[in-house]
Amino acid sequence: MPDADDTSLLLAAGTGDRRAFGELVERHHRGVVRFVHRFLGIADRATAEDIAQDVFLAAWKAAPRFEPRAAVRTWLLRITTNTCLNHRRSRRRRPSVALTDQAIATYEGGGVDPPDAAVAQEEFSARLEAALAELPANQRAAIVLRHVHDLSYAEIADVLETSLSAVESLLFRARRRLGTILQDQKDLETPQDSAPGGAQ
Repeated sequence: MPDADDTSLLLAAGTGDRRAFGELVERHHRGVVRFVHRFLGIADRATAEDIAQDVFLAAWKAAPRFEPRAAVRTWLLRITTNTCLNHRRSRRRRPSVALTDQAIATYEGGGVDPPDAAVAQEEFSARLEAALAELPANQRAAIVLRHVHDLSYAEIADVLETSLSAVESLLFRARRRLGTILQDQKDLETPQDSAPGGAQ
């Protein structure tokens, strides 16, 4: 069904049509793997692929319950988000995420200036990754959905199954927290002046 839209494919998959579901997987596989990698910070592609397989297995099982009023992309990202959250809980690991330059630029307003030099930018990215790891899971998901997948606030609300105002609050608190953490890291790395009077 190369010309079928996503909704038609998923509805067909819900009736047991494996070919339709295979087409849907082919269309969305890359995006799901990208989300898994970004959200969990998994450098090993094989592990990200394994988790993506879990996502599509869950999607296949849930396909009969799909309601067409939902966009297939947000429906699939909701399953992906829940699968990633379950993976984090089971592994109890600290994730690492490399966001896009667009996402990094978001924090300029918080007093964080992305360095131009390649080495300095790598150091900044490492600090950002550490800061993201400290965010609560729902704030982290909102940041990744917004700045990596470029979802609208309404789409994020659909994925996270929450209200638009809750998404606004999540993103506001996440950005503010990231700015605070990054500024604290910057302050710690700034050499302190010698004590008055030349005391050692």
